[in-house]
Amino acid sequence: MTLNVVNKAALTHPEQESQLLMRSWQRSHDYGLSQHSHHAPELLDQTALHHAQQHHASLLHHLNTHLPLFEQLQQGRRCRLLFADAQGTILLSAGDPYFGNKAQKIALASGASWHEQHMGTNAIGTALKEQAEVSVLGQQHFLATNQKISCSACPVLSPNGDMLGVIDISSEIGEHCQDMPLTARLMALALENALVINQAHTHWILNLAPDAGSLQQPWSGIVALRENGQVLGANRSARQWLTDLDIPTMIHGLQQGELTPVKQGIVLLSRQPTMDKRRHSQTTASTALLTETALTANEHRALKLMNHHIPLLIQGETGTGKDHLVRCLHQAGNRASGPLIAVNCGALPCELLEAELFGYVAGAFTGGSKQGRPGYIRAADKGVLFLDEIGELPLAAQTRLLRVLQEKTVTPLGCHQPQAVDFQLVAASHQDIAAMVEQGTFRQDLYFRINGYALTLPPLRAYSEAEFTALLQQLLQKLAASHALFSPTTLSDEVISALRAYHWPGNIRQFKQQLEVAIILAEGHAIDLTHFSALPPLTEQTTKPKDLKSVTDQLIIDTLAQCGGNMSATARQLNMSRTTVYARLRAIKQN
Repeated sequence: MTLNVVNKAALTHPEQESQLLMRSWQRSHDYGLSQHSHHAPELLDQTALHHAQQHHASLLHHLNTHLPLFEQLQQGRRCRLLFADAQGTILLSAGDPYFGNKAQKIALASGASWHEQHMGTNAIGTALKEQAEVSVLGQQHFLATNQKISCSACPVLSPNGDMLGVIDISSEIGEHCQDMPLTARLMALALENALVINQAHTHWILNLAPDAGSLQQPWSGIVALRENGQVLGANRSARQWLTDLDIPTMIHGLQQGELTPVKQGIVLLSRQPTMDKRRHSQTTASTALLTETALTANEHRALKLMNHHIPLLIQGETGTGKDHLVRCLHQAGNRASGPLIAVNCGALPCELLEAELFGYVAGAFTGGSKQGRPGYIRAADKGVLFLDEIGELPLAAQTRLLRVLQEKTVTPLGCHQPQAVDFQLVAASHQDIAAMVEQGTFRQDLYFRINGYALTLPPLRAYSEAEFTALLQQLLQKLAASHALFSPTTLSDEVISALRAYHWPGNIRQFKQQLEVAIILAEGHAIDLTHFSALPPLTEQTTKPKDLKSVTDQLIIDTLAQCGGNMSATARQLNMSRTTVYARLRAIKQN
């Protein structure tokens, strides 16, 4: 589709608004209107009004669901909220039923037309003509008959940037408050966002903002995407990003629910949950269905407990698929509509760890954002917080996290006011957390708090032949489809046996990477052992070592090679101490 990237509905500054009103008054003169003529709005007949309302049925439905926001912001003030279509005809009128005299009530009722050519300078008609926000207060109206009311209007744009109409807030001249233009703007933004998100074929939602603290706010960017990444539509904020982003290409590098930096700021990819229900009867390949069928019995048990707010602890070697499992559980769970915020605790800088986790207010410390940051925990509100490598958290941060989990509140740095948070906790680690508790490096009370239900993922070398073959076929199909150039292929029994014999120290992550290399190198032809050149010679793997020592020695050698000779990384991946790794390598060399 083609999106209009012109910045329509731009905000107007006082000087610009003054010039805008002058242009509107000049147009009113040019229309041949007289200030003191007694024009009443033209009224549509009921059939035409019903037809216009049916044409905008979806918009009016979403607007009705957002009316409580208007009522909360205006708190019983004597004013009315109006929606007028692109022709200036009021299709919805809500708010104080006692506002205005009889003539004003008729003029602000559904069916009344406020096109500028007929009614002169007024908020609805002028906002439509200028395609900008505008307030017209009392005597700023061109017609004297309208000068007893004040109005503020904000355009409403479609997902492709076309003008749909305006949101208007009208009141008596002396009761028009300074926050009414802001309310009109917020209502318009909320309505636009709902229209973008709830399109018929929306599968993915991409949120864009300058920083994490601005994500998923009414004024942040939202892009609706098909399952293949095609852009369906965007709100006004996101359209300013579209000229600089190749979104269909970019989303292939995004993980659902993870905050990802881009040149302009931060993006967050999430799935539109209602789509699974629409697609369920059409195809068995939907994400939710694949997730449900792919879960093991233990994982189904974990999902059931997770849906009842029981915290999960997932353990397993590096590369066994902990993060993939969490994404599957999130998609299949009752918080699928909320965010999945994944945090690698081992990758957070020590000096910024608490600020990143718990957030901070403006001015909390030198070098922080001027607007402050909500932090990962508050970003996970109404969703899932995935704390990967939780064993890497320092004890001080463990203490603060324990308090958050106990009290369900978080206190940002520089603030003394706790803020309520609602999230499902999933923690993961390749380390033995119970052993860390015994060693005194992990708090026992926090361990009990995060370990509502424990899952241990097996290493790839422990897979049965059937499990290994099923995973192999699944990965081959997925990788071939992702590259689009090559058709899914089969492997000979010789190659499968060689892959099965290798111990895969990097587990599924390494396995997937090597399969992808093989698919690309094979260029659509049969895959053979030469396409796995990044591994030790697989032909030598078909005869398994006879004793445990030989298996362990070979595992250490291969892991060291995979880690580029980095002893610390090798020790972490094998869950051994560096001293043990050094000793085993010395023994291997001596032999």
